Amino acid sequence: MKLFAGLVGALTLASTAQAATFDAFASFDGTQGAGHFSYLRMPAGPGDPAVLLTAPSGNCVVTSDYCLQDGGALPGVYKALTAHAEGTYFVPDDQLLVHPGASNPIGIFFTAPQDGVYDYTVVFNVLDSSPSGVALVGVTNAGGVVGATPLGGLNANLLTLTRTGSVSLTQGQFFGLIVNAAGSYSNDSTGVNFTLTTGGVPEPAAWALMVLGFGGAGAILRRMRPDQGRPSLAV
Repeated sequence: MKLFAGLVGALTLASTAQAATFDAFASFDGTQGAGHFSYLRMPAGPGDPAVLLTAPSGNCVVTSDYCLQDGGALPGVYKALTAHAEGTYFVPDDQLLVHPGASNPIGIFFTAPQDGVYDYTVVFNVLDSSPSGVALVGVTNAGGVVGATPLGGLNANLLTLTRTGSVSLTQGQFFGLIVNAAGSYSNDSTGVNFTLTTGGVPEPAAWALMVLGFGGAGAILRRMRPDQGRPSLAV
């Protein structure tokens, strides 16, 4: 029985090796690439390139502890460590505040650090008391082809939206979100929580534990008396 318990522990430890969670809010520190996330000013139309947002030389447009924005203007992404109200909008301390520009959407892109299936959860929230509405889009180049999927939108009648799913990415491929002004951009402050999890690939030590576990399981089966029958395996 003790041997069986030890083998279960070994297999469990191996199966969870290198499991990872990527959280845009938790990792955001005002720099590009933190937590494998990038923040961009998206094109307003043909000929307008996507541009990485930068830390401003002066103040953030939204009062916050960390920010990336388009020079001294929007679009921008903001993280506050203390929640507070400002003008017509609320600045949370548990989600990013993102705001598209007058013409340019804002994009949040996760780049896969390794091959794997990534389970994602995205929660969008209206943060303005007089929301003008935003359109939300998911985009990825999984499989080597860029594709976009409408995720819905937020407005005065729909104040929160959650999307979950899975995407298979090879190292270097991306999965991203785009927040676009659906008309006037003036009151488009939007809260975003964007997290992904993946089981990853076991480390060498974990592989050793897994081999030990499989070998030990075989030993248990060999030691079983014929009248004990076959073990019942729950999947």
